[in-house]
Amino acid sequence: MSEPVTEPISEPVTEPVAQPASPQVVAALSDLETDWRRLDPRMLLVHVVQETVRLLPVLLGILILGRSNDRGPAWFEWVFIPLVIGVALMRYLTTRYRIVHGQIELRKGLLNKQLLATPADRVRTVDVTSSPIHRVLGLGKVELGTAGTGHGERLVLDALTLSEARQLREELIHLRQATAPAAATSRIPVGSSAPPPTGEPYAVDAPVVAPPAMPVPVTETQLLRLDPRWVRYAPLTMTGVVSALAIFGFANQFLTRILERGFVSEALDRFGDYAWWVDSIVGVAGLLLVVTVLSVIGYLLQFWGFRLTRHSGGTLHVTRGLLTSRESSIEEKRIRGLEVGEPLGLRIGRGGRLHVITTGVSHREERRGTAWLVPPAPRRVVEQVAAEVVGDTEALDAPLTPHGPAARRRRYIRALVPMLVLLLIVLLLTVWLRWPIGVAVAAFTPVLAMPLLARDRYAGLGHHLTAEHLVVRSGSFTRRRDVLQRTGIIGWNVRSSWFQRRVGVAHLTATTAAGKQGYTAYDIPVAEGVGLAHEIDPALIHQFLA
Repeated sequence: MSEPVTEPISEPVTEPVAQPASPQVVAALSDLETDWRRLDPRMLLVHVVQETVRLLPVLLGILILGRSNDRGPAWFEWVFIPLVIGVALMRYLTTRYRIVHGQIELRKGLLNKQLLATPADRVRTVDVTSSPIHRVLGLGKVELGTAGTGHGERLVLDALTLSEARQLREELIHLRQATAPAAATSRIPVGSSAPPPTGEPYAVDAPVVAPPAMPVPVTETQLLRLDPRWVRYAPLTMTGVVSALAIFGFANQFLTRILERGFVSEALDRFGDYAWWVDSIVGVAGLLLVVTVLSVIGYLLQFWGFRLTRHSGGTLHVTRGLLTSRESSIEEKRIRGLEVGEPLGLRIGRGGRLHVITTGVSHREERRGTAWLVPPAPRRVVEQVAAEVVGDTEALDAPLTPHGPAARRRRYIRALVPMLVLLLIVLLLTVWLRWPIGVAVAAFTPVLAMPLLARDRYAGLGHHLTAEHLVVRSGSFTRRRDVLQRTGIIGWNVRSSWFQRRVGVAHLTATTAAGKQGYTAYDIPVAEGVGLAHEIDPALIHQFLA
């Protein structure tokens, strides 16, 4: 609130006291300046497209029924078009939002009316998304991620102008309330021009509104911008492969028509005319080429224009996307650590990727990429950005403490035993059913590769403790180095199977309210794990120690 304002008086008084404005006065003033706002009228076009896609099965049914009755155009004109336009118009007319009393409110619905409200200080993330139709119209969809709300209770404003969406994001993420400034009252005596002889403060209730505070300018510092040469890392991650499969599935019919024509069809017809090893090499090379091309396309669609900036208001902003652009904001005070991704392919290419561990980001938002800080990129770039975010270089590059010979033996046993059992079964079936000897040779190949995998998995195990962070690392194909703030740890979970108890190791999980909710040091010696937890939080662990 602003400083209380008092009326000047002709005679000095001692210790003047000003009464603050009543909540009713402040509420009335706030309501005057925070009327309900509508969405942009151009949202009608966006919703027409969205409803058309959503009602596509109904449209197909109408067209088929109309064609059978020779009334296709009439059905389309008199049923489908008015239905879509009516739904979009009702959504526009019944949707309102405002920021009042420190919270954002969303009102929507005609028959099933809803009023969603959440305090501004509970807003964790603000995403501004623009699909191709949004970008053509200059609009954006604002999605608010709040603490303690599920997917069904997310506040979504579709659609606002980009400038209005970004302004709303600034108001919410920096906790600026779009309400009138606080008022103060002074007291003047009724029917008298002189103060009472006691020198007490005097005035009638009269709200005096202080001038609005000047907005604080927001400065922006760029931490990262996408280098197009980083697309070479796209095929080296499972994300790139999954993107390639998704694109292949989406464009399956189109690709099938291409394969049926031209030199591709001729090449497929000749497949099998040569020795099996020639066909195998050509087939693998062709598959790698297709996966590489589709992975690069998926990388560009997801990360084109990727830009990470730090704002003076205490947030990190991420902008990315080729066809559908997305702008995400994360408050730095809610960051609890980082996940440095080191999958096998990126390690071979000396690359990595970076996710943020933060509160208020749901699993759905993580899958949509809200937690990305660095896409697959050179390792040095990942380390630079990570150091800028957490400010603890020791947690990022310090050598880790290995977990000992028991953990190493478990890696070799768990890698070799299943493959040896599989090999034994294949050998028995080969002798019994007289399978080709090539099947047994193919089953023996993984047995030769498993020791290398076990060695790499043990090399990835380790932990480290700095003054600010707990560091744990594990994995081979999907290796990850987790850097977790010590102050963000809210509990511990120690799990030990019968086999682990025999060799004196356990899984030590640090639980937290952020990210994946738990980060584990696998197969750590029990005494070392308990000592690690005790050093981080002695008050919590001491009560369980005998």
